[in-house]
Amino acid sequence: MKLSRRNVIKTFPMLVAALTMMLGSFLTACATVDSNGSDQTRIYFLRHAEIDKSTKDKPLNTKGKERAQVLVKHFKGYRITHIYATHNDRTRDTVAPLAKDRGISLKQIPEPGSTIKGETVTNRSKGKIAIKPLVKELQNLPKGSSVIVAANSGNLYAVMAGLGVPVRESCKNNTNDCLPCKSKACFPKKQFNNIWMVTPGGDMAGMTHTSYGK
Repeated sequence: MKLSRRNVIKTFPMLVAALTMMLGSFLTACATVDSNGSDQTRIYFLRHAEIDKSTKDKPLNTKGKERAQVLVKHFKGYRITHIYATHNDRTRDTVAPLAKDRGISLKQIPEPGSTIKGETVTNRSKGKIAIKPLVKELQNLPKGSSVIVAANSGNLYAVMAGLGVPVRESCKNNTNDCLPCKSKACFPKKQFNNIWMVTPGGDMAGMTHTSYGK
């Protein structure tokens, strides 16, 4: 059927409106995919990068600084809403390049200089001092958050367990769904490339393991 020029002119606005609606639906769908398709919070836990053990402050060494840059590349394309580090310089410096790349404020929990049970928090404070305040902070995240957390061998497992990840003696390191213990006693101390994604949910949280770099 041939359309007259007059009919084409009449139907053109309708076609434009229909195409606009279709485009809007497509963009909405894309946005939903970018936000993981639900209001599920996702928390990516990682240990600080390699350190220089020759000083008490234990800053990142050359390899650790390089790993911090690898982390930026690893999370390209990921939606990130919050970036946290514990009170140490080494955890902060591991995710600082990522925070700068994304334009996100990096928050240290607990904050250096704050006081917990009469103790002033410093770079040299023990890792366990971060467990309770970090769990509390992460429990109060807005739904649908996508979060990066850099922590330590002395608090990583405890924080994940505090969010509901099951702890089982039969569980092995770097597996999905469970942790072998809550302390650093069973933590893979020589590994710096692990990432654990935790999805909090009531009394039990889901967890999957992956890695980045070498």
